[in-house]
Amino acid sequence: MKKILVLFLLLVLFTGFNFAADTVYQKSVLALYKSSEGQTKAENEIFFYLSRPLTDMGLKIIYWDIDRGLPGESVTKYSRAIISWFRGPSMRNPGDYLSFLDKMIEDGKKVIVLDNLGAYQDKITGEYMQPLRLNSTLARLGIMYHGDWTQDGSLLEITYKDSEMVEFQGKQKVEDSAFFYHFLSSDREMDTWLAINRSDKDYAPSPVIVTNRNGGFALSRYIYRVENGKVNLLLNVKKFLQQALFPDPVKQNIAILAESNNDKTLEVLSYTESVLRRAKIKYSIITSRDFRGMVPLDLTSFTSVGLIISSDNGLDPAILKQYLEGGGNLVSLINGRFDKLSPYLGIKENRRNIRTSTGYRVNKGFFTGEDISIADRHVEWDPGWGIPIDNAEILATDYSKRVPLLWKASVGNGNVLVWNWDSFVYGEFLGYILESFIYIQPVGVAATPALSIMYIDDWPLPMYNVIRSPITITDTEFYTNTWWPDIQKLLYDWNQPYSSYIIFNYNATTKPPFDTGEFFVAKGNVPTKLAYEELDNGIELGLHGYNHVSPTLQKSEINAFVWSSKEELEVGFTHAKNEWIRLLGEYSLPRTYVAPHNIISTDGIEVLHKVFPSIKAISTVRSGEGEERALDFGPNPDFPEIYMMPRMTSGYRFTSEIKSTTVSGIVGPGLWSHFIHPDDLFDPFRSDNKIWDKLKDDFGTMISFVRTNYPWLRPLNAYDGYLAMKKFDDTGVEFSFIENNLVVNTSETGLIFRTRFNGKKIKNITGGTLLYSYKSMDAAVIQADSSEVRVEFR
Repeated sequence: MKKILVLFLLLVLFTGFNFAADTVYQKSVLALYKSSEGQTKAENEIFFYLSRPLTDMGLKIIYWDIDRGLPGESVTKYSRAIISWFRGPSMRNPGDYLSFLDKMIEDGKKVIVLDNLGAYQDKITGEYMQPLRLNSTLARLGIMYHGDWTQDGSLLEITYKDSEMVEFQGKQKVEDSAFFYHFLSSDREMDTWLAINRSDKDYAPSPVIVTNRNGGFALSRYIYRVENGKVNLLLNVKKFLQQALFPDPVKQNIAILAESNNDKTLEVLSYTESVLRRAKIKYSIITSRDFRGMVPLDLTSFTSVGLIISSDNGLDPAILKQYLEGGGNLVSLINGRFDKLSPYLGIKENRRNIRTSTGYRVNKGFFTGEDISIADRHVEWDPGWGIPIDNAEILATDYSKRVPLLWKASVGNGNVLVWNWDSFVYGEFLGYILESFIYIQPVGVAATPALSIMYIDDWPLPMYNVIRSPITITDTEFYTNTWWPDIQKLLYDWNQPYSSYIIFNYNATTKPPFDTGEFFVAKGNVPTKLAYEELDNGIELGLHGYNHVSPTLQKSEINAFVWSSKEELEVGFTHAKNEWIRLLGEYSLPRTYVAPHNIISTDGIEVLHKVFPSIKAISTVRSGEGEERALDFGPNPDFPEIYMMPRMTSGYRFTSEIKSTTVSGIVGPGLWSHFIHPDDLFDPFRSDNKIWDKLKDDFGTMISFVRTNYPWLRPLNAYDGYLAMKKFDDTGVEFSFIENNLVVNTSETGLIFRTRFNGKKIKNITGGTLLYSYKSMDAAVIQADSSEVRVEFR
């Protein structure tokens, strides 16, 4: 298949068009004919040549005589495509007809034009349509009409043909077809199957048989030829229809089939969409409302398919069967009970009963990393009913290794990956979702911000010159002489910038007058001096709060004390701002903010933004429970000028849970976003009653793990991380698979992407730099040095 060069300049006229909506799933197509041209419902070319392949594809045909007028919504709403096969160039009100085709494409329906467009001329007035008006419609199919008609076959030559497509029952012969219009390509993603050149003209070849994401076009006299009274189809109409309706995937494109009436599946869908957007992966959502309109070929256009369904209800097994027989890649993201779908999920039978499982183990080889395995004994989860087939590869189990959690199986010519649990309702598993799609494809690819960000909450903080268990010196001495030097050295040794977040006091005052007396209790006014030191050394100093009361008006278990009004909250923030300016200078006003207890309300964001317009990013958590405000990365929905920068992990202890969430954050949203507190030592839960030296060693092990497995992460402070995330968000990316190449097109050089390529090896990279190649698996991380990167595999 050959891509014809696009003349992008001509697209300027059409940049305002929304070229297509989401795909429509219906089991009918609307076939248009003209009775004025001797056609009837049972005597027309669509009936003669297309009815059988369409029926074989599971589609019904609704015939409509366009001479009766345009079909209404009562007809079109049940159709997924409009197909025309007209013999002549004219009709009544051709402008209205072209607008009808535009509307159908905008509604997500395909449009397929065979033989004559039939709308070049008004049948009543005899006036020809202006090319500009014709092209506003034809451009949606990838071509633009520029006339220059000739029937002189001696001037014509074939410059490109896909013989399997256009020489089905005979050879293309331009001397016999002897028909030419000058068309230009206007879609870089269009597939050209036949292109004709006019030798007496100096312009690019004319694409006369094409398909694109909106349908297809095949010009008169290149579709069939009559020889000795017999019609020989030159166009392979079955293949043409399949490419126009169900094109082969070129770009990485994932379909997510999800139940739309189930809170659990909708939660999983929300996290799945979030992580796919963050990875710049194109995807389409097909909800259970659309299942009944699907036909077996509907998944053909996707490089992989995700299932977020808990039962067989509504989904025809033939759809998964067809997809897997064609070599598709399927990921099931939630447990359930499957009967009719079991053969396509690698399930041999269902259990008689199920019970809650505890803990899990993920084997080496699933996660990107150097032989990473994860074992967590604490997570509880409910398995599904299915028992995997005997030859399935078990990639994860419960902690006892008795209950399969994740398996991979070969089905037909494809592969399935099945998660047998219900835990993707929690945001800490975002990376598990994305890694599943990258893992199951022959070549999987994801863009990544590739960031390592460190937050030090409550620093500098009030110090009280008191001895607190488990230390035998004062808190002031511990912070200044032990904790702070150790943390500085550790982060310096690992070249990890950080941001610290000042807290002026820990009182529960939410009504004026406010004071910051606690901040000055420490011997030698240490907190203020530390703040000066950080500013002098170029360390980002952010705001944690006037006090540790969350900026919300809602009382809760954590927030025993709350702000009674937005006005009082504004006074509190204003006091903190004035104190900041007095102590540290207006020039240094904070640019990032960490919400106490990870809780901030919409009212709190509004007031914070009003008092501190310098603050551009707010951090809470990505996955929280109860009162913690879990928000996704990106502009705040209510205040888009504020960017949300949630943290993924916290603390010094490198537990199995922290390891899991760390890996999930890096292979999911694409960053290690971690925060620590100087006073964790004094909290039995956060410290696990360990002494500082042990906590410090654990923290060092954590950083070492991240740097060993993900050396390509870029260490930044919070504000620089915010700038990097904004730039990443604004970067356009496309991932394509052309022959044996992965092609990455990007609007920004410097984009980083990671790829897995099971059983392949990288032969060559052009336009990019290899940042890291994994030793224990077929995976690599690459940076774009130009707008197009090509990764050639062998």
